[in-house]
Amino acid sequence: MVSQIFRGNTNDPHFALTFDDGPHHVPLENWLEALEQCGAAGTFFFTGEWIDRHPDKARMIIERGHELAPHSYHHRRMAEIPKDVFLEEIKLVELAYQEATGKPCPTFMRFPYLSFREENLDCLSELGYVDIEGDDSGDWAGLTSQQIVENVTPFFKNGAVVVFHANDAAKGTPGSLKTLIRLGREKGLKPVKVSEILNGLGMPPSERTWKISIDVPSPEKITHTIQTWEIIQSKEELQVLAQQSMEWGISQAPTGMDSENNWLIQLSEPLTVNGITEDRNLFFGWVMAGEYWGYARFARKDNELILLDFATREAQADAMVYILRWAAKKANELGCTKISATREMRRLEKMCNQLGWDSVIELDQ
Repeated sequence: MVSQIFRGNTNDPHFALTFDDGPHHVPLENWLEALEQCGAAGTFFFTGEWIDRHPDKARMIIERGHELAPHSYHHRRMAEIPKDVFLEEIKLVELAYQEATGKPCPTFMRFPYLSFREENLDCLSELGYVDIEGDDSGDWAGLTSQQIVENVTPFFKNGAVVVFHANDAAKGTPGSLKTLIRLGREKGLKPVKVSEILNGLGMPPSERTWKISIDVPSPEKITHTIQTWEIIQSKEELQVLAQQSMEWGISQAPTGMDSENNWLIQLSEPLTVNGITEDRNLFFGWVMAGEYWGYARFARKDNELILLDFATREAQADAMVYILRWAAKKANELGCTKISATREMRRLEKMCNQLGWDSVIELDQ
């Protein structure tokens, strides 16, 4: 299997603009708006560390029609680290991506510093990954927009992949994009995302999904009081939940015009995650002092109770303990031996550890 590419199909009149790292002080919007003003979309290879710090911006990249892909977790030089650390870097960035965006992580990446050795490529091949290299714009050196244009213009050929940066050093990059996209189009080339480059090579990208799998504790091991949870079914109950939960600042809720009504519509329809559809008889709200303080939406498959979606009024991790205890109670009632989730897996795992429950984060096969 090919585990590395430097350009796309040389018969395809397109090119990809790609951006590494993730900015911390310079607004990400500088890059997004520069692309969007030209009707173009980019592929952003960002670190898991950046995604964990800026989950709202990670979602924004995708929502605005661009592409987000992994760039390791800690931005280490992959050629310098052992295999087990390399594999951990891949897992951590995939978890950050999935938890921030609610989507599986695509299996194409770029090595930080373009640093790798053959063992890294062998690992990528085993994982079904492709490393995306390309022509270096040199913008990491703090070049001006004009210098970047001069560097990049000779790269414009069918299937070109251009490596830029979206970080605090590459301030000149956004200002170069309008000219570069125009010059590319004058040569008959269309700007596309990396996924389209791969499709043109007959290598459609795949995805990897993780889940946390929790062994259901026996009822006698759930020793603390379980908060009041009530099934949510009526239109009136859904309206109240939609109104109150809009104030929780949760990522699932839509924004913009008519956001509360759109959120009500989402809550009113059966939720499907990774091909698993919610059981509407397992949609519960945590009620305290006459108001909702959380909700949990479940599905059941064989001996597994699947926690498809959940949110709490309080952001603290201990609120997850209340969800876990309720999930364990329902799992015991239904005869399930496992609880699983694909959201906030690392926080759930930490709470399981503190509760003394057995859990593992594993690939969702």
